[in-house]
Amino acid sequence: MIREATVNLTRKLYRPLNRAGLRGVRKPAGGPRRMTRQPARYPVLDNARFMLISLVVTGHLLEQLADQGPLAAALYRWIYLFHMPAFVLISGAVSKSTLTRRRAFALATSLLLPYVIFQTLYPAWDAWLFHTGDWSAGYLTPYWLLWYLPSLACWRLLLPLFARSKFALPLAVVIALSAGLAPWIGYPLSLSRTLVFFPLFLLGYRLGGQRLQQLGDSRKRKGVALAILIAAAIAAWFLRDLDPEWLYASAGYADLQVAAWPGGGIRLALLAASASCALALLALVPRGATGLGCRSLTAYLMHGFLVRALVGAGVFAWMALALPEPAELLACLVAGALIAGLLSTRIAGSLAAPLTGPFGWMRSLARLTPFAIRRRMEEFKRLY
Repeated sequence: MIREATVNLTRKLYRPLNRAGLRGVRKPAGGPRRMTRQPARYPVLDNARFMLISLVVTGHLLEQLADQGPLAAALYRWIYLFHMPAFVLISGAVSKSTLTRRRAFALATSLLLPYVIFQTLYPAWDAWLFHTGDWSAGYLTPYWLLWYLPSLACWRLLLPLFARSKFALPLAVVIALSAGLAPWIGYPLSLSRTLVFFPLFLLGYRLGGQRLQQLGDSRKRKGVALAILIAAAIAAWFLRDLDPEWLYASAGYADLQVAAWPGGGIRLALLAASASCALALLALVPRGATGLGCRSLTAYLMHGFLVRALVGAGVFAWMALALPEPAELLACLVAGALIAGLLSTRIAGSLAAPLTGPFGWMRSLARLTPFAIRRRMEEFKRLY
């Protein structure tokens, strides 16, 4: 009897504590919507990256053709209307509006350090292939395709200043149109492209990856997107004699031989067309995960060596003599997709890691070092 009374008393005393513990476990700190997390990657953006890097390689192959016919000229201008603007828009969609020490360090190691490396290697590659090398530009004028690295670093540095402003996008458009007025804003430092394409970067940030993932969920949107791209292709055919410098966005109005007002109107129309075509492409891209496009930066940085090697080997000169124009275009399209696919593989990413991501590559090597050195590297990592 005494034992049973003691057990019942103990249960009565500890019952409130048990209930309190159950309440703490059963009720989460936030509601279901607050507990959900955004996905680390959006499949539509990765799929779009692969399609765009294929178009980048194709565009650079078309650029090397000795005599561009009307079909090649129209295809070239159609590709350049939206392929890099779409890359800029995607970069804005995955960017953060806050700049921490870790993100600033990542900008320096993942963008600026590879820029310095490839800005050294590409002129050396040209010097070896063609026995000539132009070293006069130094490191302030990006070589050919390397302009995207310093521009992307600048956009991510500018984003915290523009992210909280309600009029950030109109202000960026005004700056982009005004950039063509200054004669000293051009290809050096990639300043012209940085300012002209910045509205597309802000537009991507405003939309975000989740909205872009859901952009092509309805058939009506896909139909509109297809109509936009077809209309752009038709316009590219009629504007095949347009100076491609307009699409590069690397020259001012004076260099393009137009006055300020017509030049500003043309640039505004091109920005609107580029944004529309970029969004249309994202609406048509497959939504499911394919694993492609995760290593698009490696393909972007490395494909120039293959293109220049093909030029040095005389492949494009042979194509101009031996193939008709439709066959040349088909060869460039197929080669662009093959080169992009080859350089987007995991093996290519691992082989190119010392160049495209030297700091991450050295950090992976540090894991193989003795424990004391590895611990020092981890402590250094925590500082950022």
